[in-house]
Amino acid sequence: MKTRKQEITVTEKALEPVIPAGATVVCADGLQPVSGDFVVYFPNGGLPIFRKWRIQKNGDILLEALNRSMDSYQSSAEELYSRGRVLVILSMNRVFRTLPQEGAGADTGGKIASPDDFLTFPEAMAILKVKRTRMYSLLQSGEISASKLGKLWRIERSSLEAFIRKIRN
Repeated sequence: MKTRKQEITVTEKALEPVIPAGATVVCADGLQPVSGDFVVYFPNGGLPIFRKWRIQKNGDILLEALNRSMDSYQSSAEELYSRGRVLVILSMNRVFRTLPQEGAGADTGGKIASPDDFLTFPEAMAILKVKRTRMYSLLQSGEISASKLGKLWRIERSSLEAFIRKIRN
């Protein structure tokens, strides 16, 4: 079977925090998974299942959920393949937030946000030269716009720059 790539949007929380629900993953169809790979299992006539592929000592396959609120599944490889197909996840993309549309502020030229548009919590702390508690206070009060993904903050660079301009005046 020839290997081909396919993009799929994650619809469940089974792989959080590693792969969050809503992320777009690039998968390989026709690639044999090895223990530790993240996979998408398509049961015949069912919805896709996102899990970690683990080969057990007895040769069975464990489709492991990393999020405790989701179920893991164990079966023989023969049974899994007879009841569906498996795609190996190669990479992941996550859009944190899109830029404003034309007429609603800045002209974006139809582009989505780039990784440089966001800062990590430690990066923002270093720019402002503030301690952790002050940074949390600024984010939670909304003085600086940010998005929270699980336990991770992503701070908008433009919001941080606007905050700096405001406190300078």
